[in-house]
Amino acid sequence: MNGEATSRPAGPMRAVRERVVGIAVAAIVMAAVALGANLYLLSQLRGAESRAVDTALRALDRLAAEDVRLQYRIRLPAGTPLRLDIPVDERFRVDLNTQLPIDTRVQVPLRSPLGTYNVVVPIQTTVPIRTEVPLRVRHTFRLRTRTQDEIVVPLEVRIRDLPLAELRQSLQP
Repeated sequence: MNGEATSRPAGPMRAVRERVVGIAVAAIVMAAVALGANLYLLSQLRGAESRAVDTALRALDRLAAEDVRLQYRIRLPAGTPLRLDIPVDERFRVDLNTQLPIDTRVQVPLRSPLGTYNVVVPIQTTVPIRTEVPLRVRHTFRLRTRTQDEIVVPLEVRIRDLPLAELRQSLQP
């Protein structure tokens, strides 16, 4: 009885072990093939990315050189709420060339040995004003309204006016 309990058939266990080893080897080979394929695809994508960046840079240079303008019309339907803060910082020079008429009466106190008297002096004259007045307007106008009708805003952007240097820099690896 002891001999029968400890001795098991060696054939089926060996077959299972060989099958497990075979599956493990096949899995490792498939993982290596998949890793190799992924590395190949990654290298191909890197090449495509560099070609796309080169193409984009050449297109930017050509568009800027030809003074290309992008034109678009923005349509705001009636009833669109508008909330705009419009900063204004302007300097002006206002030429004044006018005459200031003066027609008034002034009471002037007159002191004398006999006492103080108020004398009414009529003044009628014209004062010429010729000057240049500097004027600075600094204000933020707040506009809060809704459109009554549809508004079409034409928009035109020159490519050469865009920050192309920063765009080029962002495209470089």
